[in-house]
Amino acid sequence: MDATSVQVCWASSPPGPVTASAGDTSVTVESGPSGAGGAVVTGLPAGATVEVAVRPAGRRWTPLGRVALLTPPPGPELCRFAAVNDLHLGARVFGTVRPLREPGHPLRCAVAAIDEAVAWGARALVVKGDLTQSGRPNEWSEVAGILARPGVPVLTIEGNHETKLASVDGRAIMAAHGLALAVRPTALDLPGVRVVGVPTARWHGNPGWISRLAVAESAALVGGARAAVVALHHYPQRFRFPSLYPPGIPGDVARRALDAWADANPATMVIAGHSHRHRRHDYRTLVLAESGSTKDFPGSWTGYIVHEGGIVQTTRRVLDPSVMAWTEQGRHVLGGVWGWWAPGLRSHRCFSHTWPA
Repeated sequence: MDATSVQVCWASSPPGPVTASAGDTSVTVESGPSGAGGAVVTGLPAGATVEVAVRPAGRRWTPLGRVALLTPPPGPELCRFAAVNDLHLGARVFGTVRPLREPGHPLRCAVAAIDEAVAWGARALVVKGDLTQSGRPNEWSEVAGILARPGVPVLTIEGNHETKLASVDGRAIMAAHGLALAVRPTALDLPGVRVVGVPTARWHGNPGWISRLAVAESAALVGGARAAVVALHHYPQRFRFPSLYPPGIPGDVARRALDAWADANPATMVIAGHSHRHRRHDYRTLVLAESGSTKDFPGSWTGYIVHEGGIVQTTRRVLDPSVMAWTEQGRHVLGGVWGWWAPGLRSHRCFSHTWPA
């Protein structure tokens, strides 16, 4: 969901066309072979509240409720970019007890997510770590191949899965495809915003961390921009010790960085991955948002619409039928807990933020 569109998804439907409606606007698509599917209804009045419903062919309308579209920030739209994280290319299973098994599913999900993001209008791609499962050479080659395909600027940082004991340094493999892997704070300038990638993974270490040098370097980059988005792999924890799994950046270390960024530029947003879930909270003038994996339920990518006076975050499920057939199975992992934990609240996935004056 954003200011003028709504993505409508369903877990099952009979074969054939399915019509999704939002207000007076509707779109019809073919349901996937698994029965799971989705559609994006566009051209809606900005900020309006609309009734959403779906109807398989020959069936009655099923109301899904009312949705309040976002109110865009002040000023014209300046650019769009997208972010993905936790691709885990090379993984073969998902889940712990009775895990789902399907070799190749991470690659299929990642390719579809990137293609859909570029088709949506993303003119740059931010990749927030855990590109691979184990940092092996063949996994790095797959990563480089799919990131080079769209032909848009790419800002990539490592995650903890690229820095394991058996991992290799992927910079040479990425460079062979014309891509860079940021191992220190790195900026990507786009119209109206500077995206700053800050590596949080330590070589052969699992917990997240930001060194004092990285804090100083990233604060300088953030402070030199009109508005900034800081991209991390590990999420900032609230406390010194983790209260949730997987652990992120210890709270005292995280606050040191967050305070530096807020002091350098109040018009800053912080985005992260690692947790495979969707969550938002605020810290001083900063918005902190975590996004889910491309390969695990709900299987998503995140789009950012930059305006002169702020930014819109919109989260989209990957709608490729073969991807939805896989990700819908993940809804039932951990006894069904994953199905409500990972998506989080709609207001945490999709929101409009006006930069502080």
